[in-house]
Amino acid sequence: MGDFQAQSDVFLNWFNSQPGATFDSRLKLTDLRDRGAGRGIIATSDIPAETDLFTIPRKSVISVENSDLSKKLPRIFTGLKNLDADGDDGMADGDDDEENLNMPDPWLDLIMVMVYEYLQGENSAWKTYFKVLPHTFDTLMFWSQSELNELQASAVKDKVGKESADEMFKTKVLPVVKAHEDIFYASGAHKLSDEQIVELAHRMGSIIMAYAFDLENNEDEEDDEQEGWVQDLEGTQAMGMVPMADMLNADAEFNAHLNHGEDSLTMTSLREFKAGEEVLNYYGPLPNCDLLRRYGYTSAKHSRYDVVEVPWDIIASTIDKRYTGKKGVLDEEEMEEGFVLERDSGEPDDTGINSHPAKFVAFPEELEEQVCQVIGPAMGIDVNRGPNKAQRKQLKLAYYEIMDAVIPARLAQYGTTIEQDEQLLKNPDLEGRHRMAVFVRLGEKKLLKEAKELIPAQLEKYKPAQEEEEGRSAKRQKR
Repeated sequence: MGDFQAQSDVFLNWFNSQPGATFDSRLKLTDLRDRGAGRGIIATSDIPAETDLFTIPRKSVISVENSDLSKKLPRIFTGLKNLDADGDDGMADGDDDEENLNMPDPWLDLIMVMVYEYLQGENSAWKTYFKVLPHTFDTLMFWSQSELNELQASAVKDKVGKESADEMFKTKVLPVVKAHEDIFYASGAHKLSDEQIVELAHRMGSIIMAYAFDLENNEDEEDDEQEGWVQDLEGTQAMGMVPMADMLNADAEFNAHLNHGEDSLTMTSLREFKAGEEVLNYYGPLPNCDLLRRYGYTSAKHSRYDVVEVPWDIIASTIDKRYTGKKGVLDEEEMEEGFVLERDSGEPDDTGINSHPAKFVAFPEELEEQVCQVIGPAMGIDVNRGPNKAQRKQLKLAYYEIMDAVIPARLAQYGTTIEQDEQLLKNPDLEGRHRMAVFVRLGEKKLLKEAKELIPAQLEKYKPAQEEEEGRSAKRQKR
């Protein structure tokens, strides 16, 4: 713990030395590894709501704008059309593969900056910051195949993307570093092998995935919903590593929020802190599968946001077993290959508290529409021309009968039951990645169970009344 805390203390001193930085004296950057949380910030005494906890000058953020790399190699960030006034784009004559060297994606931009600053070593303005950033990760990118198998039938296994990331780093990052070793390496520094450069890019990419913030500006904001509580890598204009802000851990119930000013970013308390309480940020309404994939941990409070994907092939197989007649044909471009089940979870209030009970209340409308498009013709109903009230009721009943069979089939794809997983989690010897995998798959099974419990009431609602059934029976006898 001594070295770990000593690094934290050195980092805090460095942070406080940044012009314009502030850090409330009632806060402590501390070791929370006994909670499985790495570093974190706790209150050492009570702190009121709406208190500025710490302030980060924008100049202290690791970003394209602040790094010397953007001045030395502007072309890789601004594109080929944005040349210097004298026509110089910062690249050596004869550089090829223009498409690979031009990287407009903000995530790739920041990876390149992080690789450059890391390789600068003692020459980087952020050398102290790098020393407290993680070297190892529990995100799915770094799991072995046997560890991934513990997720069982969770769809998140297909979203790891390690191979595509490898290819991206080999074609986007590696060529730039190799072509400009004189820029990327400090004088006299040891040069990395190709494999080591790709490995470094993976590390920096994982750090960015877990810790980077969107660098927005309050001047462009109109309301609190646009203040960036949810940091996502898709569609961002600029990203940055924000010292101290990324020392905060996060949860579905949180108590702090990062405000974006013109010259600085300020972390503010949303409600009163009691002494000993941890300062928590918010990553957004993420299910545990995505929390594990992006950040490498799971949270009981995020279980309200858990989701489960139901692939169309299970539904189609169930339909085929029930309907042998001519079925509707789906347009391949419009059909969905899978559907996401989720709870109605509401949103946290202005103080970061969830007061809305999370409950599964309905299957996706798109799922019902696609099922009915297929089974309608087999039932003698033209769905496209608008079925009458009685036909709509028949379709509803058939749809829920299908889902009543689909949900158990989806549950059967997992290798263990809810009860078995719950028993596993009671074992204190179950640790680390195995425990998190069990937690994720259990959350998905619980959601499927909730979905299954919704169906009987719907079957009862749409089943024919006794007199209707008797009438149909009489008609069949007359025939």
